Amino acid sequence: MTQRTQRTGPVWSPASWLLVTALSVATHFFASPASAQNGPPEVSVARPAVQSIVDYDIYTGRTRALQDVEIRARVSGFLEAIVFEEGMIVEAGAVLFQLDTRQAETEVARLEARLSEVESALALTEIEYARILELRQRQSAAQQQLDEAEALRASARAVVQGVAAELQAARITLSDATVRAPFTGRIGASEVDIGTLIDGGSAQGTLLTTLASIDPVEIVFDAPEADYLTYVRLGLVGEAASSRTAPAEIRVRLADEADWIHPGRITFIDNRLDPNTGTIRLHATIPNPQELFLPGLFGEVRVPRRGPYDALLIPDTAVLTDLAGRVVYVVAEDDTVEARPVETGQRIGDMRVIRDGITSEDRVILSGFLTLGPGAAVIPRETDLTADAKATR
Repeated sequence: MTQRTQRTGPVWSPASWLLVTALSVATHFFASPASAQNGPPEVSVARPAVQSIVDYDIYTGRTRALQDVEIRARVSGFLEAIVFEEGMIVEAGAVLFQLDTRQAETEVARLEARLSEVESALALTEIEYARILELRQRQSAAQQQLDEAEALRASARAVVQGVAAELQAARITLSDATVRAPFTGRIGASEVDIGTLIDGGSAQGTLLTTLASIDPVEIVFDAPEADYLTYVRLGLVGEAASSRTAPAEIRVRLADEADWIHPGRITFIDNRLDPNTGTIRLHATIPNPQELFLPGLFGEVRVPRRGPYDALLIPDTAVLTDLAGRVVYVVAEDDTVEARPVETGQRIGDMRVIRDGITSEDRVILSGFLTLGPGAAVIPRETDLTADAKATR
């Protein structure tokens, strides 16, 4: 008979071994509480950097040409020639279109002949008036004869003036048959072909092409009512100049640019707010020597609000947000954590302007504050923010 060996103690299955292992790891993890550390944690702190800055507001605008017109003929006629290359720059006064001038030339010639005729008639009445005046002075002609001669002379002068005016109008019509560029700019595409009968002389006439000035350009943007009130009140207390009397220098940044490299100046502030949007419209002029700006281009406009003035700056990552607003953790004199509600300003690089809530002597916690709470004891390790603040200029 085969003898079996009897085992003593519990029998462990593979699932039991996995459970025991997991419990051992968890017990080890939770058996190392933060309170087991030796003393308070170290935190990196720094006093706010002081830097002279200017407060700015950022708006989104769209560019447009200072002069942008639809070219239409002042007179009607058949189009004989198109004298420009589409999309090119044309100078002021350059010929763009030429209409048929034969009828206008004929009218000018007719009126020139008519003017010569009435001028000859006027000369004859002048001679007759002078003769009768001399006879009247010698008492050889009646006063009635002199009056009649004077009336004929006045009538002849009026006829001459009328024909001269008609001739001037005909010459203008002849000149208007040549369509010229009203200013220097970039011409659009021709909307007509040679041989087209052009309807001119009205805003509903035939559209020939478009012309837009290129340098400078204008950017149009809207500021909210609250910003408008802020600027007015700053001007009233002397902290900012009115852009109506002293145009503000602005900067523009395009969608693919990181820096504000395009200078400009506010040239127009509307005289009312839009009741539908609660905004006021502003225009700023920007030099465009390289023709980078085209009408319709979007850009950001940076407008100075006030300054320069000395401001406190801390890293933007040191500013926390809770239900009450923005908060900064500082180390009190007894090396405990204190939460300070702050009023923040603009961001400059990686730094954030703090307008109120801390002083230049406060030790601001820069890192590790997410595991801390107000009243917690810490060991502060102070660093310098001056170099970081200078890097943001």
